[in-house]
Amino acid sequence: MRNKLLALVLTGVMVLSVTACGKEETEKSSKQETKEETTVPEYDVNDYVTLGDYKGVEVTLEGEYEYSDEGFDKYVQTAIANRGIYVPDDSQTEVKEDSIVNVDYVGSQDGVAFDGGSAEDQTLDVANNSMANGSTGFIDGFTAGLVGHSVGEEVAYEVTFPEQYQSADLAGQTVVFTFQINYIAKAIDSKDKLTDDIVADNFSYDTVDEYLASLKESYEKQLESNLENDKETSVMNAVINGSTVSDIPEGLLQARVDMTLYLMDLQYQSYGTTLKDYAESSGYDYDTMVESMTENVKTDVETELILQAIAEAEGFEIDEDEYNDFITPLYQKMGYKDAESFYDAFTFDGYTGERYFRLAFLTEKAEDFCIENAVVNATSTIAD
Repeated sequence: MRNKLLALVLTGVMVLSVTACGKEETEKSSKQETKEETTVPEYDVNDYVTLGDYKGVEVTLEGEYEYSDEGFDKYVQTAIANRGIYVPDDSQTEVKEDSIVNVDYVGSQDGVAFDGGSAEDQTLDVANNSMANGSTGFIDGFTAGLVGHSVGEEVAYEVTFPEQYQSADLAGQTVVFTFQINYIAKAIDSKDKLTDDIVADNFSYDTVDEYLASLKESYEKQLESNLENDKETSVMNAVINGSTVSDIPEGLLQARVDMTLYLMDLQYQSYGTTLKDYAESSGYDYDTMVESMTENVKTDVETELILQAIAEAEGFEIDEDEYNDFITPLYQKMGYKDAESFYDAFTFDGYTGERYFRLAFLTEKAEDFCIENAVVNATSTIAD
């Protein structure tokens, strides 16, 4: 639940890092899409926010947080299944309706192979008429003719392309596919089925032990991340739901909306268009889209105000060394030579970039304070 507008800035960092050569022109054209500048006056956040409990907030969590052999086995199984590993099943020799079969094939029309119709070492899911990993589906009847034939056979049969097929030369045409059945395959879907050879062929490890050790390390990191993410979300939901924002200071919401539009527009400009042009070409009403986005930004600004009130209540101040560690990586990644030019790029509606990033620094400190001082009751379970 980190500052969503700051997260959007980080997205803008990524965009501008790959479009740095046209940065000044991009910034100028993007900002021209925003409203005329007005001033966001200084305000007393306590005039707008009534804080609820934020220290010692008690939350109860339930999730997968502690290591267990059962949980690790499921993690390994998922990792292996996602890789889609299939090996020959020597106990199977005949293709059945639910077989996974490895083939080479050639598609021909009037005895001549056509472009894109041939492939080797393809593992097919006969029942689903697709690649075994589900990545590609085939035209009707492509795999059905394999059923009943044996490993080592060459099988040829007709298949008709649909009338609306993407290639005009093949649309509605009947062609012949000739298959060489290499083997019936079986899935490697658990760690017990792994061998050193399978690991070496499919992963960047030489042995099963090395691969499992890497997965165990990843699993333990995921458990830590599960706990931290759930703790952060639950604590901040409690803090936000327990506080009240009566209003938003004059001009602040529009400043945040303008920043959001600017950063979104940067992303679309990196693809050669603009947010508005993309929205309208996709059938969306731009003004309606901005209204909807404004409601989302309003929620984020209210959260920002609550965190600002907490920072003020706790007397948080900016340590310049800590702040420099926070801001320097941001402007450097975006290709700026100093913080001042970076601030200028993120000045909207009279709300300066420096004012925004200094507040973002304090609100992050406030969020960390709430989380660090929370009372967390966690029950670890095994994920389904």
